[in-house]
Amino acid sequence: MNSEPMVTKTLADGEPALWFEMRFNVPARVLWKHLTDPEKLKYWFPCELDILPRKGAVVTFKFPGEKATEGTVLEAEKPRLLAYTWEEEVLRWEIEDDDDGSLLTLTNTIQEGQEIARSAAGWHLTLMGLDDYLNKRPLGQDPALWDEYVRRYEEQFGE
Repeated sequence: MNSEPMVTKTLADGEPALWFEMRFNVPARVLWKHLTDPEKLKYWFPCELDILPRKGAVVTFKFPGEKATEGTVLEAEKPRLLAYTWEEEVLRWEIEDDDDGSLLTLTNTIQEGQEIARSAAGWHLTLMGLDDYLNKRPLGQDPALWDEYVRRYEEQFGE
């Protein structure tokens, strides 16, 4: 299924947000494991992520060579919904089973002043990396594509 996410600029609870929708050829319960298991997350998520999918639990984000930051789990309903804070942002992952696997919707609230095209490009490549990992393909997070996706989203969002 080597697909790409659909990406839209929107509002979430009155805040600017990016909305991503992507189909995966695995059921919701499998996708849930890849959103919550640090051993699976390390292959596709942008940084080391330690998460206990329980409301109120602390989420730890760690980039190599940097001090860890923390967030909080806002919602967790296995295997359908996971939402947590990451600094000033909220990531809300919703999973629905469908005929061919599952549909993932990611809503990412954006910090004021954040470069939305760069965020869109980053999550685009990250979700494609998750699809590659699920399908046992080499990770397609090709850094050479970064500028191409940033330009694409600058045009799409009129930045």
